[in-house]
Amino acid sequence: MIIAGTLTLGILIGALIMAIIGRQMRRQPAGWREEGKDAFIQRILSVADADSLQRIQMRPLILETIAKIDTLQKHTDIEVRSVVDSLAIKLRPILNESQLEQLNQFHMRNRERRRPRR
Repeated sequence: MIIAGTLTLGILIGALIMAIIGRQMRRQPAGWREEGKDAFIQRILSVADADSLQRIQMRPLILETIAKIDTLQKHTDIEVRSVVDSLAIKLRPILNESQLEQLNQFHMRNRERRRPRR
């Protein structure tokens, strides 16, 4: 019974963490993380078929928007880490040392897998 409960708890925690990470990745605007900000800006300008004056006017607005999104994502990342860390604290009285270490290793692997922020 204890083993089944531990296994179920581990699966639920893993699913929760992966859902949070997956949701963040889906919300992330496709583009500048993979190709760089300049390439992303050029793609927007190209899709909009902006003329030279429009390009000059649009570039600072796009950069400002990218900076705001980056700031929001950093704050969200901090909040998510806080929520996950609070879960770990709540689980301490329930899990043994080995289980806590496994959970910690799982959590660290997921942090390492995330895309680096630029």
